[in-house]
This record gives sequence, structure tokens and C-alpha cells, in this order.
Amino acid sequence: MVLIITEHWWPPNKSEEIGKIYLEAMQKYPDDRTISKPVVPSAVWAVQEGMHSITIYSVQPGKVKEAMDIASNRLLMMSPIEGFRYRINIAYDLVEAMPLVGLTAP
Repeated sequence: MVLIITEHWWPPNKSEEIGKIYLEAMQKYPDDRTISKPVVPSAVWAVQEGMHSITIYSVQPGKVKEAMDIASNRLLMMSPIEGFRYRINIAYDLVEAMPLVGLTAP
């Protein structure tokens, strides 16, 4: 299984703007369960520097590019907001990760 985990940070005074654009992004680039399924659609908490949130999606086999396109397009809609930063991570389960370290999966 492949997971796409996105992390987002923004100043607390931009939360309303982030929220509005997030809703627009979800309408423009809706979840497509033939590509990925939400594990954690959104989780938000306060950190010392402002706000932090994550999303976690389980990607269907062979659909990493399509899932990355959706995640990237959503995040790009928020990127013009001053102070907004993000990171996209691709995580592999143990079996999928074994070849990355030179091992053969069982």
C-alpha cells in the first residue's frame, strides 16, 4: 500500500482564508475513490508557529501519479496565501518499501 501524506502550515490569522480555499479546492478536485481513499481527510492543530494540518490518503495500485496530481492541485490553490507552506510525502508499507532497501518482498 502507498500512502500520500500532506502536511500544511500557516499563520493563525490566515485560518479563515485557508478554510474557504480548502473547501473550493475539494469541490474543484474532489476525492476519487478509484484513485485514492481518505484515511485522515484532514486533521488540524495549533503549533507554536501557527497552525499545522495533515491529510493521509491510501493510493490505489498504479495510481500514484493521479493521486499526486490531485494533492498538488489542491495545495497549489492555497499556495498564494502569505505564510502557507506544505510538504507532500509518499510512504510505502513494509512490503512495498523492501525493494527500496535492496530486499525482496515475501
